Amino acid sequence: ILRFALRLTCQGLLSILRKLKSTPDQEVRILLLGLDNGGKTTLLKQLASEDISHITPTQGFNIKSVQSQGFKLNVWDIGGQRKIRPYWRNYFENTDVLIYVIDSADRKRFEETGQELAELLDEEKLSGVPVLIFANKQDLLTAAPASEIAEGLNLHTIRDRMWQIQSCSALTGEGIQEGMNWVCKSVNSKKK
Repeated sequence: ILRFALRLTCQGLLSILRKLKSTPDQEVRILLLGLDNGGKTTLLKQLASEDISHITPTQGFNIKSVQSQGFKLNVWDIGGQRKIRPYWRNYFENTDVLIYVIDSADRKRFEETGQELAELLDEEKLSGVPVLIFANKQDLLTAAPASEIAEGLNLHTIRDRMWQIQSCSALTGEGIQEGMNWVCKSVNSKKK
């Protein structure tokens, strides 16, 4: 009897594993952009549960696949140095979600980051693509709150897409999961 029960349990487990395997994760292409030194790569490494103690400026791009809520998130982290930004448009095709990272403590660059975001939102290939703005570096005392950044960027005027601003710290991980929950929700509602 024990052998029979054990065999049933193993068959049940195999059945569950087969079902899980037969429903592959839906793939989502995420473009991770923002000015240099905004914290994009640190954020990406946090998402992938990797060591963040040695981050160097991204000269080209990084790609990571992260599992979240039944989705396989393919995140493209493109360097944000001024000389690299013209190449961003090479990555716009088939983007499901745009994540834009802002250094909330670098107030001198708010105008520049606002201009770059506005240009991205005007791009035809990104038309209607949901955008998550991570107001990063909230662990710093000089960081502007997300509400102030949203107001400064006139985010309330965005009408052609879903958008969200999320306070976060790529260093501590705080706020990242909430932002990614929004990403998964927005992809779900967009696919319906």
